Amino acid sequence: MRFSFMIILCCLLSSLQGQDTETRYTVYYFLGEDCKICQYYTPTLNALDQTFTSDSLSFVGLFPNRYSTEEGIKNYREKYKINFELKREYFGTKTKEFGVTVTPDVVVYDNILEKILYKGRIDNSYHKLGRRRRVVTTHELQDVLQAIADGKAINTIAQAPIGCYITFR
Repeated sequence: MRFSFMIILCCLLSSLQGQDTETRYTVYYFLGEDCKICQYYTPTLNALDQTFTSDSLSFVGLFPNRYSTEEGIKNYREKYKINFELKREYFGTKTKEFGVTVTPDVVVYDNILEKILYKGRIDNSYHKLGRRRRVVTTHELQDVLQAIADGKAINTIAQAPIGCYITFR
C-alpha cells in the first residue's frame, strides 16, 4: 500500500511540474552532418554531454536541414561516437521557434519555465566563417552549463554563432 502511494505521489508531483519524462533543462544542438564547423565541434559536444548530463539536464542534437536523412544522421552518430539523442527536424519546428539560422547553434532551454536561458555559439573557436582561432579564449556554453550545475545565475553574454546556413527548402 505504501509503495503504490509513493508511485502515485511521484506521478502527481511530476505532472504538477509540467514534465513526465522530460528533464528540467534541455541543450539543443542544431547540427548539419556536412558542416565542417559542426564536425569540428563534435568532440566538444561529446565532452559537455559526458560532463553535464544529469537527471535535470539532457542534450539533443537536431538536424534541421531538408537534405538531412535518417541514414546520414546515423552515420554522423557512428563516425563521431555521439551518445546524446539525435533527431531529424524535417519541419524545423524548434529551429523556427528558437530563431536558429546556422549550424552549429545552441539553445539551452528551461522546460519548466518554458524559457530560453542561452542561445548562441559554443565558444569563440571561429571568429568568422572558415577562420578558426589558434587559441580559444571563451567557452560560453560550458560557462552556462557550469552555472546551471552550480545553481548560480547565468551571466554569460550570448554571442552569435558562426556556421553553415540552414536550408529549409
